[in-house]
Amino acid sequence: MPCASSNLTDAQIAAMGLTCAAKSPNGTNKPLYGIDHLNSAVSPGHAPIPADSVLNINNVQALTGFTSQQFADAASAVVGAAPGLFSYDPFGNLAIGGKAFPSNGIPISVDPSFRTPHTNGLHVGVQRELSPEMAIQFDYFHKSVDNILGVRDTNLSFEARVPGHTGETMPVGSRLTFAYGPWFHGTYDAVTVQFRKRMTKRFTLDASYTWTHEIDNALHSSLVSDLQTDLGAAFTVANGPTDSFVGMTTQVTDPINGQTNAGGPFTASNGNPVPKAGIFYNGPDLDKGPSDLALDHTLLIYGLVQLPWRIDVSNIFRAQSGFHYSASFAANPPDVDGDNNFNGLDFTNGRNHFLAPRFVNMDMRIAKRFDFGERAKLFAYLEFFNLFNRDNPAAVNGIPLGTNPNPSAPRLGQVLQVLPGREGQLGVKIEF
Repeated sequence: MPCASSNLTDAQIAAMGLTCAAKSPNGTNKPLYGIDHLNSAVSPGHAPIPADSVLNINNVQALTGFTSQQFADAASAVVGAAPGLFSYDPFGNLAIGGKAFPSNGIPISVDPSFRTPHTNGLHVGVQRELSPEMAIQFDYFHKSVDNILGVRDTNLSFEARVPGHTGETMPVGSRLTFAYGPWFHGTYDAVTVQFRKRMTKRFTLDASYTWTHEIDNALHSSLVSDLQTDLGAAFTVANGPTDSFVGMTTQVTDPINGQTNAGGPFTASNGNPVPKAGIFYNGPDLDKGPSDLALDHTLLIYGLVQLPWRIDVSNIFRAQSGFHYSASFAANPPDVDGDNNFNGLDFTNGRNHFLAPRFVNMDMRIAKRFDFGERAKLFAYLEFFNLFNRDNPAAVNGIPLGTNPNPSAPRLGQVLQVLPGREGQLGVKIEF
């Protein structure tokens, strides 16, 4: 994949001696190409492409003298790549990698039901003073997060989930449509208990406990739209809901085992879930589960003690329940909705059904102040992070062993990576 600047020309890059941060196979930095680098990819004797021109499949021959395919191959050669690196997207614009997008096109439609995401919130709090130095506070938070935006297949037929009908759309024969719209919903409830003691008698303390219950059906939630990153639309579609179908279910029959959903749901012979006929079915709810962004229990304690000789000892202690994670199928994950996109999530267990080991951490600081006259002061610090040297998990294995496991393979839930252990540092600050 070539590296390209979004605002610098080749001449400016050369003058500044810039290169790409990515490495070539030989270990050297890849070249960085300017915004005008392809302007010279023209047929012999043809003038270079004018600066700031918008080239597409309709005007490529007039601007370059090449046919559209000849220019795509010439552009590949200009960046040192084999023919085929560049192609044209469904809009006719030059793009890198014809396989960067699903074969049926990129999600270009905005659903007619598009609505602005919004949150309705409720907060109730009570505070009680126990003494002039101490107070306790109770808070309840509720939020309803509506119209969470994402991408799903909007014209996928219900029959697509049974064998022999994979990829069927409505109307029959139409191209599968990926639509950006308000498909997801979440709720958040939390209770917080907080105790505070202000600085008296050389001691202050602040402690809080939070219980959180957050449920949503937004698989792979993110605070950044994938449509606006270099991962693009293909990433968004591949990581959309496990089941994209939304609507009234119809009666279907599995042609292999003869099962039907007339009287209730069943699992098709290809492993796909088939809901009962004649009901409204919201496919994204198959991903409903604990949010990726919430922890069930969190205890946080901060304290500071002022000792004689201008020495302060402070700490931050945090204990919280483990993060939620999902399990994958050990092998042969079902397609679920019949759109030929597989995310591997084991929906039989439920999204984020499992909990990683709890996180416990203690950070401490010892500080001493030295006064030199009225204006000059020196502060010396000794700090420790993860004082207990706990192996707090950073990643766990979400893949079960399967029927014929490798003896060396990690178990489901086994910690694969931990956060840094105990660390210490010294610091000095001078004020004058």
